Amino acid sequence: MRITVITTWFPTDVAPSRGSFVVRDTLAIARHADVRLIHLVPPADDDGSRRLVHDGIDVLRIPMDPKRPDQVLRASRALEHAVRGADAVHSMAFSSLLPLALRRPDVPWIHTEHWSALTTPATLPRPAQLGLPVLRHLLSLPDRVTAVCDFLAAPIREVRAARPTAIVPCIVEPGEVVPRRDRRDGSLRLVSTGGLIDRKDPLLAVDVLARLVERGVDARLEWLGDGPLREDTVRRAAERGVSERLVLAGSVPGDEVRAALARADLFFGPTKADNFFVSAAEAIVAGRPVVLGATGGQGEYVQPQVGALVAEQDADAYADAVLEVDARTRNLGAQEIADTIGDSFSTRTVAAGYRDQYERLLHGSSDHHAAGSTGAARAAGAPGTDGAGDPTAGPVVDVIIACHTPERPVGRAVASVLDGNGELAGVTVVCHNIAAAEIAAVIRPEHRDRVRLMEHHDSYRSASGPFNAGIRASRSEFVAILGSDDTLAPGAVRSWLAVQESTRADFVITRLALGSATAGVPTPAVRAYRRGLVDLVADRLSYRSAPLGLMRRSLLESTGIELVEGATIGGDVAMVTRLMATWRTAYDRGGPAYVIGEDAGDRVTYVVRPMQEQLGFFPDLLDAGWFAALPAAARRSIGTKLLRIHVFGAVFYREDPAIWTSRERTDLAAITAEVIARAPGCLEPLSRADRRLVDACLNPEVPATELIAAAQDRRHHGRPATLIPREPRFVLDREAPLRFMAASLAVRHLPRLQGAVSGR
Repeated sequence: MRITVITTWFPTDVAPSRGSFVVRDTLAIARHADVRLIHLVPPADDDGSRRLVHDGIDVLRIPMDPKRPDQVLRASRALEHAVRGADAVHSMAFSSLLPLALRRPDVPWIHTEHWSALTTPATLPRPAQLGLPVLRHLLSLPDRVTAVCDFLAAPIREVRAARPTAIVPCIVEPGEVVPRRDRRDGSLRLVSTGGLIDRKDPLLAVDVLARLVERGVDARLEWLGDGPLREDTVRRAAERGVSERLVLAGSVPGDEVRAALARADLFFGPTKADNFFVSAAEAIVAGRPVVLGATGGQGEYVQPQVGALVAEQDADAYADAVLEVDARTRNLGAQEIADTIGDSFSTRTVAAGYRDQYERLLHGSSDHHAAGSTGAARAAGAPGTDGAGDPTAGPVVDVIIACHTPERPVGRAVASVLDGNGELAGVTVVCHNIAAAEIAAVIRPEHRDRVRLMEHHDSYRSASGPFNAGIRASRSEFVAILGSDDTLAPGAVRSWLAVQESTRADFVITRLALGSATAGVPTPAVRAYRRGLVDLVADRLSYRSAPLGLMRRSLLESTGIELVEGATIGGDVAMVTRLMATWRTAYDRGGPAYVIGEDAGDRVTYVVRPMQEQLGFFPDLLDAGWFAALPAAARRSIGTKLLRIHVFGAVFYREDPAIWTSRERTDLAAITAEVIARAPGCLEPLSRADRRLVDACLNPEVPATELIAAAQDRRHHGRPATLIPREPRFVLDREAPLRFMAASLAVRHLPRLQGAVSGR
């Protein structure tokens, strides 16, 4: 595979640090492809060289000033000849789109974008802000686009609509983690890395340093990086009396950055906006907690236990956050902090992400369709109970089953995969806090050699941990999860793969049934006879609350999307909603079902718990950066579902007024109000009966008997109060009862007919 990278950002002798991210990405791509690079070098960076090898990368330089239309045209003509022989063109950085827009490559074209102005246009000069709405439509031209995070992907997807936009993160390579220093000297050492520019807000950093000192903290700040605000920063430090506590080290090489992180207690970055904030990720990987500005993609990887995000550029707010994070992370080891990211952004991970994008770009779909004749052999050769075997071998689909007791019908679940789907699927059973031998004993003897058993130990009762462990251990192209008391109808996996092949989806939602394959579950309520890819809003996908079906493993690995570990309820809701909102998703409406078992007495879904636990998964969704970046219509749709299914359901199953303590009512009101605030418009399609229940949820003073009666009353379907919204103009809204119920009935009754029509 021959890839030609085209970029306007790349190091030269004049600008040696320019485009370091392009160098790292290109070297990652070179792990799996023959790469050459064309540098469209702007005048300010031009050192006069035209052919060279940089870190093993073959480079051709073509002069181009992006502000000069004549030079853009000349570069476009030159590129026509320069890209000959390539299997694909990979442009990087927004300005590299200009010449390719004039003369589109004759080969498949993928583009990688990092530009912060797409997410924070206010950082541009006023004339550029006016032109951005037009310019950004250049992003609709490539066949595929990758962004480093969901925060950046959101505005790109607005332009590209249904055209593929995927996430391939920045490279942050794990390395040696230096233990945290002894704090007996009582000082607090802060470090920051970034340009001395307005967006990084070094002046506020000085103010925060001064505020900490005013509070009696022996704080010091080392800032690595240079820029136009250097003199202003020095002047501000003198004015605030902290000059001796501030070190402006200037631009330093990578080894000096790592040394500075090693001697620091906490990374402090009061950025106004960042798409990914590589420096912050580097700090976490180095084992240091972080306090950062909240605007940007950093919210997608900073875990609450190792950092804080501050939503306002205010010195007191940052000082509070620094002291709070420092206090609660004092006893966290460096490796514990680093493990919250691990190798999620490693060169290996990014290389795998790009390789997957190239396969999709060049071949349209993966090679699983060619594996039918070898699938059974691959499944039979899957690693055995001792976990040995070739880690790269295995079936096309790895079905992960989590089981914590031999009393669950795990043997039946395994049989449903291997007897009805085993030609393309293998099984990994993750034994949760139990010896593998105990679970192996209840698996049929003829299946034991075809099942991989692995043990997973943690302190939770939640299945999220073992499911995540099984997915991380898999090497198959696709993964699926299966409850130990659930089953797959014969042919389900083959049907998923057929849908994936025809749609090129990254996530294929399976049809659900309850108890038996014929008892269809009417969610999600997709459009009647909908084929191909489905849409979160138009097809009401958010009503699917578990990631059941086919998931592309490399994307899970590269994006870090996983179940919430420790969550006893709803640990899968944020994951599946994010998959459906940000991945290409298809629905196998007419295929064999995933059958939910009804014979498990300890299924946690049905246990009534305190409201904070029952709905404790809401913050993992509502507070996430990817959720905030979704279009308003998507947030509205998700909010309506959270109220209709989770909040209303939690009330309905609490029929005893004694359960409704003052604390429970206060928690219910707060949770309900948070959904309404984060998902504007979510109340509009709800029926009048629904709104009566919402009103009762929001007001703890309403008697518990009235709350319970409202929850029961809304389920008396067919009456005007359950069909008509409070505002009649929403009566035909997609989420309103009339259309929602009609679509649900269609999903329940049409799948077998549709399957017959499609010949399955």
